[in-house]
Amino acid sequence: MGAAEDALVGPEDDNFHPHSDHPWETETCWYAFCVPERNLMGYLYTWIRPNLGICGGGTLVWDDTAYLPWEVPFFDYNHSIPLPEGLDLRDATLPTGMRVKVIEPLTSYELGYRYTYKDMFEAELRFDALTPPHVFTRGDPPFTIASHIDQPGRVTGRIRLHGEDIDVDCCAMRDRSWGPRSDLQGFRIGYAFATTSSQSAFLCYSLPKAESDPINAGYYLRDGVRADIKSGERRVERDPVHGYATAFEIEAVDEMGRELRATGTPVSRIIFNPYPKMLTWVSTTAWDYDGGTGWGEDQDCWRPDQWSAYRRSLRQ
Repeated sequence: MGAAEDALVGPEDDNFHPHSDHPWETETCWYAFCVPERNLMGYLYTWIRPNLGICGGGTLVWDDTAYLPWEVPFFDYNHSIPLPEGLDLRDATLPTGMRVKVIEPLTSYELGYRYTYKDMFEAELRFDALTPPHVFTRGDPPFTIASHIDQPGRVTGRIRLHGEDIDVDCCAMRDRSWGPRSDLQGFRIGYAFATTSSQSAFLCYSLPKAESDPINAGYYLRDGVRADIKSGERRVERDPVHGYATAFEIEAVDEMGRELRATGTPVSRIIFNPYPKMLTWVSTTAWDYDGGTGWGEDQDCWRPDQWSAYRRSLRQ
């Protein structure tokens, strides 16, 4: 990140942003974590719509035993919860059960979660950034009407899953977005990332089409130097019966001319609907690149009607 990109975000971006009177104005907070030796991954995610006075999201945890939301180890995702007054995202306990507190702006966060009804899942975690945020200002593809940051970090702490304490110490990702996000619109997008350390990581956004899956944004961090990805291709092998991804390949070039080549092996997955017009296959993925292995994921996002059409094509 250079000085120009540094100037795009500041401590105030950990809180609510000024917004228009657009009814679909949305703020999101997302934190991922994983336990690679168990093929386990989880999300703490909340979306907030201040003009509608509602929020939603929640927590999901999956492994290689199941991929349907009602069968994975834990799934609690909510819609249209009344938004509390006076909420400050720098120190908030949200109605979704998620808790976030800023320890150092844009760098370190205490995270928590406690399930409302039973002692099925709780989390006490901490996110510490490995790099400054990577910033998309409004109008930068693929964020044409919203602003967005992605930030890799180290997540440490503990989760308690069905009475079992599980230590967490991993590299993962967080993001934040703010701007209009309508539930009446959806699109195809790919989101693939891996993080090995503060010296090595990548993130690729792609816009899948029938004949190709071009990468149009992201970053490549090699030897501690990060540069924006300018072009590339994401290739996905799929299960011939169910359609979910079974292998990934990434080839991309950054603005410094450096070439990224990565192959990804999914070890677990989940499919869920974060928004009505967004159906997402999330694959916990071991990515081989730059001579090593980094853990991350691939998000394979479809409109539900697109996924339905694709599945029907497999049955013909």
